[in-house]
Amino acid sequence: MKKISQDSVNAFLNRKTFNRENMMVVYDESETLHLLLFGNSIAKMLPDGTIYISTCGWHTRTTLERLNCLLYTLGSKSRLRIRKSEPFLETKHGLLPWADGYMVRYSLNTTLC
Repeated sequence: MKKISQDSVNAFLNRKTFNRENMMVVYDESETLHLLLFGNSIAKMLPDGTIYISTCGWHTRTTLERLNCLLYTLGSKSRLRIRKSEPFLETKHGLLPWADGYMVRYSLNTTLC
């Protein structure tokens, strides 16, 4: 796991702003926290702690690495993977197709998939 992934995810989960290289953690006007990669919101945390993740249509190694770092840090066993150029969410139930704009809901007191 890359240090920038760990640092940005830790800032995100601790609800602190962050800005380094291609990663930012910022609040919007509704107090929703965003984890940004190249300006794209790949994760957002609502004020109640609910977290949503998205590839924003960028199924790159960097995007998946950042999101997998978040999933790992949250204690999830699920991971985003690429198989035959297609993105999937790997879960204990198998591979689930990942569609552009599809969001996964994660609450700090539940388990993803």
